[in-house]
Amino acid sequence: MPVEIQMTRAEDGPDAGRVAYAIDDNLGYLVNRTARLMGQMFSRRLERHGVALAQWAILLFLYAEDGRTQRELSRMVAIEPPTVARTIDRMVRDGLVRREPHPRDGRATSIRLTPRALALRDELAAESMAGNAFAARMLSDAELETLKALLRRVIDGLTAEETGAAGDPPYGGRKERAS
Repeated sequence: MPVEIQMTRAEDGPDAGRVAYAIDDNLGYLVNRTARLMGQMFSRRLERHGVALAQWAILLFLYAEDGRTQRELSRMVAIEPPTVARTIDRMVRDGLVRREPHPRDGRATSIRLTPRALALRDELAAESMAGNAFAARMLSDAELETLKALLRRVIDGLTAEETGAAGDPPYGGRKERAS
């Protein structure tokens, strides 16, 4: 059963009155709900290996390029620096990473993978791929590629808006679709 709320569109004029607003048609709700459900599923899959979901996000970027700084990791995973610092503290405690002096910047610290983290890489990647396949099992290959492409466009648009890049549609507007 769809959940709806009643909203007042305008106090006067042709749009006066109440309109239905379907929560399950809200893009933010749908993306957030999907992310939460996928996060719960991935958490269950990762806990079998002694890894938390927040740790997995950091491990992904370190697997791509070991030795990144905490600041770089914070920016890449889009999580506030204090939260990343606490996650890395737990990862050090759990034997997944170690801190080393940065080779070029004496003020920075490199976060390096441990042998334990390296030994888990293939298992964790397999869990991630299996989880993604499970989440997308109701979609055809073409639908999945379309969904990913559309989400990338939304991300690009939101990133451009956040950084104030030129060429964005005006607030509330949509770019015209190509014919």
